[in-house]
Amino acid sequence: MPHEEAARQFSFRLPEPLVARVESCAEKIRKSGLDVTRADVVRLLLKHALDATNCDLNLLLSTKPTRRRTR
Repeated sequence: MPHEEAARQFSFRLPEPLVARVESCAEKIRKSGLDVTRADVVRLLLKHALDATNCDLNLLLSTKPTRRRTR
């Protein structure tokens, strides 16, 4: 990861289907040329979810797909 900050260990269990999705995501990122671990992917996804939802419960529980930003 590009910018390392002081980190604390945070462990939790995930259901098998969610683990499979994380591993699939990691594989897609690796295919793009970036060497990532499963933990790297979880950190990226968690940060993105927090930034995108700002912990708004309606957004967190929404089943509607979010719109992709155009660049």
